[in-house]
Amino acid sequence: MTAASRWCARIVLTGVLPIVCLALLLAALHGAIWGWVVAAGGLMLVVLLQTRRLALLAAWIDGPQHGEVPDSGGAWGEVFRKLSRKLRLDARALAEVEARLGSFSDAMDAVPDGLVVLSENHQVQWANRAAGEHLGIRLPRDGGAIIQQLVRAPGFAEYLSSPDGQSPFILLSPAARRRAYSLRAVPLGERNTLLVSLDVTDARRVEAMRSTFVANVSHELRTPLTVVSGFLEHFGDDSAMSVEQRQHFVRLMSEQTRRMLSLVDDLLTLSRLEADDAPASEEDIDMADLLAQLQAEAEGLSGGRHRLQFRCSGPGLRGNRHELHSAFGNLVSNAIRYTPAGGDIRVRWRLRAGVGVFSVRDSGVGIAAEHLPRLTERFYRIDRGRSRDTGGTGLGLAIVKHILLRHQAALVIDSQPGAGSNFRAEFPEWRLRPQPSPPLPAADEA
Repeated sequence: MTAASRWCARIVLTGVLPIVCLALLLAALHGAIWGWVVAAGGLMLVVLLQTRRLALLAAWIDGPQHGEVPDSGGAWGEVFRKLSRKLRLDARALAEVEARLGSFSDAMDAVPDGLVVLSENHQVQWANRAAGEHLGIRLPRDGGAIIQQLVRAPGFAEYLSSPDGQSPFILLSPAARRRAYSLRAVPLGERNTLLVSLDVTDARRVEAMRSTFVANVSHELRTPLTVVSGFLEHFGDDSAMSVEQRQHFVRLMSEQTRRMLSLVDDLLTLSRLEADDAPASEEDIDMADLLAQLQAEAEGLSGGRHRLQFRCSGPGLRGNRHELHSAFGNLVSNAIRYTPAGGDIRVRWRLRAGVGVFSVRDSGVGIAAEHLPRLTERFYRIDRGRSRDTGGTGLGLAIVKHILLRHQAALVIDSQPGAGSNFRAEFPEWRLRPQPSPPLPAADEA
């Protein structure tokens, strides 16, 4: 509506209404026909103008984007302005609500637990991203679908019909049952239900590892205890026993007792390492001195059966000397135990690409690739009989792993059957001391 047309409408309204009123008055007083005609024509013109304004209002409201408010002046103009202001406020409030809903939806998608809102008939109304990973629900594809048709597991429909608040439903993923989820149905309002899914795979794995650990400890302790108990029964027998037999039994019992003590010591060490995140104290370690100590211990354990080579060409190291001595000693003793007589064992401390590397390379039988990821598990043995013959407790590499983790170091294992093994402990640069330790007098590099 142009400005000229708006002015014309105002002139018509302001001029026509008094004329209509005057015509009606004359018609009523004198009964003049022309008065009624003028009044009717004026009213018709007013109705047309009001209809025009209503059409403008309807077109403005129905428009996809509310543009400029029609300027009709008078009461209609005020109505248009108030309506426009109300629409702007409503649009702003709607935008705020949508923004909050978007933020809430993003927050629910970030929750690691699956959330599904179900109707009274167990139809999917909403689900977050984790629910898609746990239960395979995808929106909007599965919106309105019955949850029992999406989650097909024996007993799930029965649980959903009468959920147990104390015992959740455990769902195993169909993909080789590698993942386990705990489902719990919670009332939401008067008719809806909130289905919460938690990934309990790691918790169940830890529980299985704990059970296996207890079983392994019991088995490891039962064997020497059975031996000692059997020998003690012979000592309590009244039958004659030669001095040689007694000495033999005492020697075997001493060996089994030392084995149990070693196992208990390793268990206590591992428990202490797992309980603390960092060493109790740290110092600057002279690595040349530490390797000299390790070399003396290795020569005593080997008894001349192996060719041992130790070399220190790296800097000093910041850490707990007692713990690092234990970790490095475990790696060296393992190499000696599992390398046949006449084999080579090379131990080296050096700086490589800014990283301190303690390496133990042997020429033993090697380890198959499928065993490498599990070597640091407690009581994991490739060959149980051979491991017991060498006197190991099955906890050495687990202790090594935890000590290195406490020193922000990593254990890297390279091995192939028949080609020997190389165990490397790699320390970050910030743990290295700037002045290198004096190298040991040794020939070849590890």
